[in-house]
Amino acid sequence: MSDLPPQGKPVVLLLSQLLGRPVFAPDGHPVGRLRDLAVTVRDDHPSVSGVVVGTGRASTRRVAWSAVSGVSGDGPVRLREETAPTAPPSAVRDLPLEVDELLLARDVLDTQVVDLQDYRLSRVSDLYLAYQPDGALEVAAAEVGLAAVLRRMGLRRLAAPLAPVVVDWTDLHLTSRRGHQLQLGSGSSAFHRLDSRGLAELLTRLTTEHATELIRALPPGHAAAAIHGTHPATGRRLLLALPPDDASRLVAAAHPTHAARLAALQAPPAAPPVRRLLRTAGWRRYRPAQGPSGRPDRTADRR
Repeated sequence: MSDLPPQGKPVVLLLSQLLGRPVFAPDGHPVGRLRDLAVTVRDDHPSVSGVVVGTGRASTRRVAWSAVSGVSGDGPVRLREETAPTAPPSAVRDLPLEVDELLLARDVLDTQVVDLQDYRLSRVSDLYLAYQPDGALEVAAAEVGLAAVLRRMGLRRLAAPLAPVVVDWTDLHLTSRRGHQLQLGSGSSAFHRLDSRGLAELLTRLTTEHATELIRALPPGHAAAAIHGTHPATGRRLLLALPPDDASRLVAAAHPTHAARLAALQAPPAAPPVRRLLRTAGWRRYRPAQGPSGRPDRTADRR
């Protein structure tokens, strides 16, 4: 019997509530516990493509999403009979992933993201997963507020008065290594829809390494306009971090009103003026002698 929700009745699950659930084989034998979810970053909202089942302290198995009978409520995860896990166990870091896949718990949960609506650097506290009519499970949004942190800590009474801060997945830019790389290679990533001002805000909030990778993924003219819109210190840092050929290509593709400023930022800063220090080796220091009261004795000066 399938545990999938009925059609026409949307069901939203929280990743934090799924992690740790027991996983059972079709015959009722326990297989392990759910450690992570693999998703395919291809469309606007990634779809779950597999589940990671922990079979020991450090070993895990990858099970295709088609092997899952369904997940709903607080019940366990059950597998279909014809698709029981057969892959050998391995550590989470060694799990085989497709080129367009990432792991939600490892690469998204508790990592920093940039909210492209308000250009805030936030930390993902939880993820919302929504069932689709065809049975697919998609990542709908991320919660970045304190409420989810308190809820995960078991402090539900403290979390109840706080309004959840939820950001749609399409408005997020991931900063984890794998998440950032996959979004750079995806044509549906949100940064493709940003204008030069929005890209300038995004570049300001990324590390130098991630920002330069983003610049190389953009058309040269668009990237040049974005760097022109950043603070001069940020623009100089990014241009000097780029290979010289890439930086020169940006300047050549820039609008004439931007090219002069980019060329000035690309030039190395002028050396600071040399300050000569006074020579102190021959200085003589005179200290007045102290009298019985501890005050300077001025009698020597009267002589």
